[in-house]
Amino acid sequence: MYKIFRLQAFLLLAAFSFTACEKDGTELELTDGTFKANALSVSSADLVLAEASANDTVIRFNWSEADFGPTPVISYTLQLDLPADTTAANNWANAKNYSLGSKTGSYGFIGKVLNDLLNTMGLPPGTASPVVFRVKADVNQVGGGASIVKPVYSNTVVVNTTTYELKLYIPGEYQGWNPATAPLLLPIKGKAGYYDAYINITGGGTQYFKYTNAPDWDHTNYGDGGNGTFSTDGNAGGLNAPGPGYYEVTANLNNNTWTAVKTYWALIGDATPGGWDNETPMTYDAASQTWKVTLNMLQNGSFKFRANGNWALNFGINAQGKIMYADNPFLGTNPNPGLNNLTVPSDGNYTITLDLHESQNYTFILHKN
Repeated sequence: MYKIFRLQAFLLLAAFSFTACEKDGTELELTDGTFKANALSVSSADLVLAEASANDTVIRFNWSEADFGPTPVISYTLQLDLPADTTAANNWANAKNYSLGSKTGSYGFIGKVLNDLLNTMGLPPGTASPVVFRVKADVNQVGGGASIVKPVYSNTVVVNTTTYELKLYIPGEYQGWNPATAPLLLPIKGKAGYYDAYINITGGGTQYFKYTNAPDWDHTNYGDGGNGTFSTDGNAGGLNAPGPGYYEVTANLNNNTWTAVKTYWALIGDATPGGWDNETPMTYDAASQTWKVTLNMLQNGSFKFRANGNWALNFGINAQGKIMYADNPFLGTNPNPGLNNLTVPSDGNYTITLDLHESQNYTFILHKN
């Protein structure tokens, strides 16, 4: 049982030079919280999300009030998780939380809001996957501190959910603010909620851009939320790059953060003329949207593509011959274990091309001259 003191009244009386103050306090006793059986219900056990219904209410959750004794202020949160994470051993450790406010009743999810949230959970698009939902009730602490009252949880409901892949577009000053012709920012495989792409920004001074989740301005667009975050308020200002250049742009939908890092690219390794101590710069070709260099290469050696003269951002190659990040500050050190260096099939003069202009389809070409 929890004891909480509530100040009921202050009475101030003033008459000439006499002042009196009377204070009356009462003690409230709160009990451990409970939900009644089946407090949470859902409008459908099966849900197929689609871009065509992105702005529609697609599912509705209903819940009844939690009981903590005398009427405290209670906050409700809808928690979403995968079944394997809701076992006693895992205890909802990776649950996504969606605030429902302080009133009991009903909440209807807009399609695009729920799809955005589910995309951070790594569900395979186009495939039905079970998602477990429950409501968490917390007693609000006066002053905003941590409550001394333990939260309570409702029953769970399972919804077989089919999501669609969330694609982001990158309209901005550099391309006329036209989402329909903007390059894509696509999700990184195996990193739920993480997106990256490369864009060539032209023009002088600070350059502004946004992310949109459709090739138009009629759906969600992501602008500047301050301190490296983005906002889904359509009236928010643009994200920005400090000047022209070739940028890696990222979005993390798990915490609504973004980056724009200017890059230049080079080759380095003992297959190149500079060895592992001196890189060979590549040149950006705007017409083909690729980085190129022509140089003599050695078969008995290897090389890598790296950015900005250091090892923070570089590519290796996997067993299938695809270049992947060996290091990337956005993804952390060694995000793709087991990568190899690149090689050439024989000694000779090569034109080597690095193509990063299609998000998540990063490729290279070795052409022997």
